[in-house]
Amino acid sequence: MTTVREFFDTDSKVLTVQRPIPVFHENGRLHTEIIAKIAYDFEANARYWYIYISETNWLSQILTNFFQSEVLASCNFHPKGDEFYVELPPSDHTNYRTSETLQFTKQIKLYFDSIISDSIRVSLVKEALGKGFYLSIYDRKYAADQSRNERPLAFISHDSRDKDDIVRDLASELTKLKCRVWYDEYSLKVGDSLRASIEKGLKESHKCILILSPYFLSNKGWARAEFDSIFTREILEKENVIFPIWHNVDSKAVYDYSPHMLDRFALTSTLGAPELAKRLALAIKNN
Repeated sequence: MTTVREFFDTDSKVLTVQRPIPVFHENGRLHTEIIAKIAYDFEANARYWYIYISETNWLSQILTNFFQSEVLASCNFHPKGDEFYVELPPSDHTNYRTSETLQFTKQIKLYFDSIISDSIRVSLVKEALGKGFYLSIYDRKYAADQSRNERPLAFISHDSRDKDDIVRDLASELTKLKCRVWYDEYSLKVGDSLRASIEKGLKESHKCILILSPYFLSNKGWARAEFDSIFTREILEKENVIFPIWHNVDSKAVYDYSPHMLDRFALTSTLGAPELAKRLALAIKNN
């Protein structure tokens, strides 16, 4: 499951600058640090805060100190101004903007590495409004709900040599139809374990789209391992998981690979990626 910290790190889709901000006890001793990001939204001509708080035992004190700080009110890490200057696009463009012209919207997005009760949530929002700020709160419950919602609807099992012919376009068309897919070009990041990522995708995806092609049928490595895993999952879950697509293969080739696959209605790649995506998305969502 994606953690609250991971959502904090990835939720923003605009330029951000991040810094730790110390929080002190009344006696002056360092209590903890919160992680703060200022978001610079040039399209909306706005700036606002993202705040991550891992320590909630002294939540009231942490937030009271932060709400009263000059840093928060100015939406700068230094009250006297920005540490940097950004100009977008170049200054000879009639619609250019700079980081100095962006307006603080008084919006604060708080991310808590705990579950925040409804009563505390209401209290925090009310306290923030009293100081002129608009608060959005994200906690572990939010992370759990988002992780469930982001579970891929389908895993696309294929031979990499079929990407240009069919797979890449199919993944794109399914995404346009709000049918989330596990597809290596979308789902793998540099440094990921290939085996662990594929196994995770196979387990978490509701269904598996199987691109049966001459390349796939002759692949005795990853493709065969994926097929065996998917077939095992069908046996375990006692329901149809596989949505096969035949790409330049005939019934004999499929039978020679797996007689079981001839008992499954399949689409053919001659339909084209847009039509395939429409039919697959409808079938997958209905299941």
